[in-house]
Amino acid sequence: MDLIQVYTDQCSLCGLCIDVCPSYDTVDVIPSLCDYISEGGQTEEKKPLEYDIRLCYTCNVCTVACPEDLGIRKLIAASREKKTKIRGLSKEQMLVDPFSDNNIYKKVGEWESPVEFKNEGRKSKVVYFPGCAASCMNKVVGKSTVRALNAAGVDYSVMSGIEYCCGSVSAGAGNTAPLEKLGQRNIDEINSRGSEILITTCPGCYRAFKMLYPQKFENIQFEVLQTAEYFARLLDEGKLNFKREMSEYTKSNAKLRIYYQDPCHLTRALGVYEDPRKVLSAVPGVELVNPTPEGSICCGFGGGVRTSFPQKSIDQAGSVHEYAKSLGSDIIITNCGGCMKNIIEGGYMSGKENESNAGLPVYDLAEFISIACGSAPTERDDLKLIYLSNKSLCDCLAHYDFKPYEELAAEYDPDLK
Repeated sequence: MDLIQVYTDQCSLCGLCIDVCPSYDTVDVIPSLCDYISEGGQTEEKKPLEYDIRLCYTCNVCTVACPEDLGIRKLIAASREKKTKIRGLSKEQMLVDPFSDNNIYKKVGEWESPVEFKNEGRKSKVVYFPGCAASCMNKVVGKSTVRALNAAGVDYSVMSGIEYCCGSVSAGAGNTAPLEKLGQRNIDEINSRGSEILITTCPGCYRAFKMLYPQKFENIQFEVLQTAEYFARLLDEGKLNFKREMSEYTKSNAKLRIYYQDPCHLTRALGVYEDPRKVLSAVPGVELVNPTPEGSICCGFGGGVRTSFPQKSIDQAGSVHEYAKSLGSDIIITNCGGCMKNIIEGGYMSGKENESNAGLPVYDLAEFISIACGSAPTERDDLKLIYLSNKSLCDCLAHYDFKPYEELAAEYDPDLK
């Protein structure tokens, strides 16, 4: 059935989606978007958009809240697709396009060498797909994942995050060309290694292989698992052995209280809620303050909001710290490189404004698990991560204007005035 007809037949404009939406405050956005999508088809804009579709985090909170499983996100996606077809690709939509020079990961790669993983290219039953972000930007995620795999004694190979991109993030921004060009190539490469299991870190990569590729490509001969799902399997098989009592990371003898941040594109979009909690709950000396996803909120990174409205995005990330603190958390753990980066930045900026309001420590799931398994903590530099991610956006987007970054640049790199 046509999308607009579905909304016409099923949406009662009850406003439950607006009650939970972090971006829009009126249910009128729904009929307005329906009008935009339907008028003139996919080739003509009869009238401009009444609401700014760049404001949507694509967090799917609205969809979960809707009794008809509708919400706002589906209309945002269709509106963005139409706008792209009519106006062409914007610079924002090229930011993670591997075929574009206006690519933030290429920019960071010019300043910092990407991660070169061992075991790249060889045949193996298990293959790890780190993706662009874990190889070039938030490197602690990719490095920690292989440390956790090593600790569990897994025989695996790695697909280079430099040579292989899933195309999902570009597709989510309305630029589908990378996914269409790269999907079958990625599938064929994994099959050629004789792999039975593909592990992904990034929720976007997971969505590509799990949901988007089966709709477009053929011959997928392997199982697709996100790292949390694979860690849970290793736990069940007795291969994930925790050697460190994590309560030693607290200042008292009490258990380490963890707030698990549910990445929107992994949980509400793809249903991976229980596995990360199952693994974390098995770690000695920890306690989950949110054993269920009820009340989970968006980190503010997704949907392109971070590039168009950086302060709005960072304010939302600060809300994650506030919520985690309200539950008595010691640390925040998430399972998405984008969430991790944004939440780190949100906590840092909150502390800059008011030292007493500084954020909690933020860890990646694989990073925490590798430490619990006895590995040395993965080297990381949070200020460098914040600095380089903002610098890459400044270099790729002439309009990118984020005053707190200018202060950080002067602090982190005195030569950059």
